[in-house]
Amino acid sequence: MSTNTKCFKCHEHLTHLEDIFQCSICNNQIHYFCNGISEINFRKMSKNTKARITCTTCTTKPNSKPTIEPTTKLEDKIEDLIKSVSFMSQKFDTFETKLENIFKEIKSIKNDNEQIKIENARLTKDMNELKHKIEQIEQQNLGVSIEITGIPKTENENCLDIVKKIGEIIKTNVNVTEAKRITMEKSKTSIIIAKLESKENRSQLIRNSKLNRLNSNMLVKNWSVENKIYINEHLTKERRILFAKSRQVAREKNFKFVWINNADILIRKDENSRISRIRSINDLEKLIPF
Repeated sequence: MSTNTKCFKCHEHLTHLEDIFQCSICNNQIHYFCNGISEINFRKMSKNTKARITCTTCTTKPNSKPTIEPTTKLEDKIEDLIKSVSFMSQKFDTFETKLENIFKEIKSIKNDNEQIKIENARLTKDMNELKHKIEQIEQQNLGVSIEITGIPKTENENCLDIVKKIGEIIKTNVNVTEAKRITMEKSKTSIIIAKLESKENRSQLIRNSKLNRLNSNMLVKNWSVENKIYINEHLTKERRILFAKSRQVAREKNFKFVWINNADILIRKDENSRISRIRSINDLEKLIPF
């Protein structure tokens, strides 16, 4: 090619041989950019490919050879596709790494939660045991006492004399050292609390009161026969609530026996079943599912 030859398209002198090609049909020399070819695509072309390029004039002529442009565009698309696939692959690798990290964090959190559950279960058990010990101490502090319900309250009553009179009625020697009336917080029920000298005396009094089926008319003639009198061991608030719940559940589930012995709540389905001790609601639920 002569450097003095003009471009067939723009008619400017061709001074840079690396910027021109010769049409494979008409043999005219043309700037690649005058033929609509990008610099990047032109630089990528091999010598053999450049030798087969046709100018746009020859391309539009009938029966002319196909231009290299469609091939070049296809190569561009393939290259773009490769780049896209490579980009997506990198993104996927990044996403996969992040996902693995998330799974690791989830696993770590799950393990931490399991440890927390185990620790909470241990703390709950320790707390319940401590609560039970405190409640036992409170119960021991009540001493050898009884609580009597069903006796009407009167002015200037002498609770000590009332307890002694009950002992006379049921023919039981009552060694009572102290007696007073109190009102329960929630139910507002008025009961008499009496402290006895021994557990044996308490057990005998409670047993004989049940055998005689006490009522208030036995104490005062003008009091109602329907007003029943009950004598039980004096319990702490928590143990009294548990005893009431145990009696309720026992009635619903057809358990025949629920009673108190030395402040222990005992339950038995019938004469042939074993005796179980109820220390908490959990014990009751295990024995008799609600």
